[in-house]
Amino acid sequence: MALQLNSATSQVLFTTFSALFQGAFEKVKTFYQDFCTVMPSQSETQLYHWIAQIPGMREWIGQRQFNNAVLRDYSLVNKIFEDTISLDKFKVANDQYGAFGPTVQAFGDSIARWPDQQMALVVEAAVTALCYDGQYFFDTDHPVSLTDSSQGTFSNKLVGASYNLATDPLGVWQAASELMASFKGDAGQPLGLVADTLMVPPSLRRYAMQAAKSEIVPQTVRNVAGSENVGVAGVSNIYQGDFNVIVNPYLSSAACVVMCSNRPVKPFIWQLRQPPVFTPLVDPTLPNMFERREFVYGSEAQGAGGYSLPFLAVRCSAA
Repeated sequence: MALQLNSATSQVLFTTFSALFQGAFEKVKTFYQDFCTVMPSQSETQLYHWIAQIPGMREWIGQRQFNNAVLRDYSLVNKIFEDTISLDKFKVANDQYGAFGPTVQAFGDSIARWPDQQMALVVEAAVTALCYDGQYFFDTDHPVSLTDSSQGTFSNKLVGASYNLATDPLGVWQAASELMASFKGDAGQPLGLVADTLMVPPSLRRYAMQAAKSEIVPQTVRNVAGSENVGVAGVSNIYQGDFNVIVNPYLSSAACVVMCSNRPVKPFIWQLRQPPVFTPLVDPTLPNMFERREFVYGSEAQGAGGYSLPFLAVRCSAA
């Protein structure tokens, strides 16, 4: 017998579909938290004040030395997102909603992956998107200090054959992690950064796992002058178990990102203004039901992805 559609039964359908949506939503294991600091937002635009490096403790001889806290502004504008599905009301009634359960569950699963997908776009755009210092997030000439140009610049972008993870996974990790460890802050003191995460697209998964877990890994052998590669040799992996690998299925470029994610601020920001909500249009008197015979279920959210401090990440690519 077909389900009789009225206000009461439509509400039952919403309750049932809402539970299916929420159950699927909560089962998804997202990974954006592993490389993003999640920041709540209370307005359309959120302003961040990145503080210059705190120099650290020193032996107290004489009077205190006062280090002015220099704030560096960076703003993120929240974007509005939506996704919507429609279900033929007669098919729902005739089926008594059984066959539509997987559709609603797939909808919930997809919505839960929204931050992962958005942050992959942010990572991909980091070669042309500006961060707080006015440079691209991945760039070769970030200023060490915004107020003292004599302190020079630093690069968090490595490009060239030497930085191809597919040919020399251990060498790439070593180069990027050592570069990160050399970064200094406004006060001229080392930042003390230790790389702990390698993020790659699926095409580089094999090589990332080699660098992270294998006891023996291939390493490029150079000529005496160090000017060209002449072969490959198996070497002991001194970095085995030292870092985590994130295989990001939404990345497409053949580049890897080495990160320090153990500080209070991670290299990327996920700003959340409103988490996804499940919204129905199921009242039989609504136009979508009367004119188009459709149940409509939608989800909407507000948020934005962005960048924190460029010295917390190094991008490596062959080209």
